[in-house]
Amino acid sequence: MKTDNMYLQVDEYYGTRRTDSWLVFCLATALLVVGTLPVDVSAVEPTVVLRGADSVDQDDMCFWLNKKDPSKSTVITSDKSGDSLFVYDLQGVLLQKVSMPKPGNIDIRSDFPLGENRVDIVAVNQREDGYQLRVFQVDPTTRLLTRIDGGIPTGPNYGGCLYHSRKSDRFYFICTSDSGTLEQYELTASTDGKTVTGTKVRHWKLGKCEGAVADDEHGVVYIGEENKGVWKLNAEPDGATPGQLVIEIGQNKLQGDIEGLTLYRSEGGGGYLIISDQGRNTFMVYERGDSNRYVGQFTIDGVQETDGIEVLSIGLGDHFPDGVFACHNGADPEPHPVVLTPWPNIKAQLKSR
Repeated sequence: MKTDNMYLQVDEYYGTRRTDSWLVFCLATALLVVGTLPVDVSAVEPTVVLRGADSVDQDDMCFWLNKKDPSKSTVITSDKSGDSLFVYDLQGVLLQKVSMPKPGNIDIRSDFPLGENRVDIVAVNQREDGYQLRVFQVDPTTRLLTRIDGGIPTGPNYGGCLYHSRKSDRFYFICTSDSGTLEQYELTASTDGKTVTGTKVRHWKLGKCEGAVADDEHGVVYIGEENKGVWKLNAEPDGATPGQLVIEIGQNKLQGDIEGLTLYRSEGGGGYLIISDQGRNTFMVYERGDSNRYVGQFTIDGVQETDGIEVLSIGLGDHFPDGVFACHNGADPEPHPVVLTPWPNIKAQLKSR
């Protein structure tokens, strides 16, 4: 693996980069040494806990990147038990609560064409009071959410993710379900440029699945079938389904109940696919790109029964200067929070046997 010209960056839809070739070197060296052998990792201590006064079980999240001042970026959490979304700053201060029935997985993209503007959108699947997608706009000044969809009905949904096609500049949401039926919806602005509408463009069948993450740069989407493994398929609506099972339960100690999926992105299409292996309370790390080769694993101290996860490789000011990992903590008792861990604390624990 060549590391000389690799730089860690936030994904292209945020448009910002940060150099940290040392992390890539360390992980690449570990991979060369251990090959496909499991990596022993100690528990990592989280540093910030996000727990709003009315939260119950915040089991998914996304980061909104403030392009002008990354230290003022936010974490947006989805609480299906609390029927709410929550917006926090990076110190854990609650900025906003948005009520909605049983929100599921939440995801974000920038540069969505709405009227004459390009805006940052947050999309989340609604699992009660009529299955649908909810879409919100992030105000870059206030950092708060405003709903902008006109109602986008779906089939029974469980989770999902956004995808921004580099090929067509179109935006999509892929819905997963506990029945195994997956649906892909194209999101477009209404003719008056004020709201977002959705049209189903593809559907296919797997087993029970919730977690998903799209790799815009590679044009693929990863779907976690909870008790089988991770599928990888072409994210374009005309791509073949169901794709390829690239990571299977039982390999490298992956136990299953696969939940959250996220991508740690680096320049040139490199980086890592991270999986929440709820069966072992462990986070599994694989190469991003063509091979999806196993790299290692880590745990977060006190964190159990994790659903959603998210990671940014960009520095976010003094609090997280070298990237941050977020995860749901389902350990008893409620309320179940989201915890933030500096990425360097995790990379320090990624070591060979």
